[in-house]
Amino acid sequence: EKKGIGSWFTKTTNSIVEDICGRCRALKQITQTSSRGAKPAAYLNLLADLLHNFTDGLALGVSFGKGHGLSTTLAVFFHEVPHNIADFAILIKNGFSRTTALRAQWCSALGCFLGCLAGLKMKDMSGISGFVAGGFIYIATVDIVPLMLQEPGIGLPMLFEVIAMALGVAMNIAMLHLEHSVPGACAH
Repeated sequence: EKKGIGSWFTKTTNSIVEDICGRCRALKQITQTSSRGAKPAAYLNLLADLLHNFTDGLALGVSFGKGHGLSTTLAVFFHEVPHNIADFAILIKNGFSRTTALRAQWCSALGCFLGCLAGLKMKDMSGISGFVAGGFIYIATVDIVPLMLQEPGIGLPMLFEVIAMALGVAMNIAMLHLEHSVPGACAH
């Protein structure tokens, strides 16, 4: 039997994947019995959320692997809370019961753990940070900016949205500066 970090990583990853697969099989049984009237949009939302959570985990794994995980953790946390509330509402609106929606959200959140493991493993891979950052920039430019532009006119609501985006950028810059100014908080 092999020993070492590679063997441990393989065993741990296989155990986590098996656990997630088991939970997903259980979720499938639960959803078949308690969400018979669920619309396909609910399942599409779950799949999209699973992939989204994987990329969040990837960002966390790469960030912690490179020694600046605090700012990424805070950014992901403040982004995920309203996102998961909205996903919960979407599942309920599309035919899931509250209990089934919570279980489904929990299963899709497990994608974050797999993403984190992948991110920790690929932290030294050339271009991985750019890939992760590009994903977040893509979401902002393709999903959020068009919604802002749908508002009629250039009035007060658009001004508030621009100010909120600027505050978000400023907060991330401040967290990055704070991480670099605290001895031992950043690995580089």
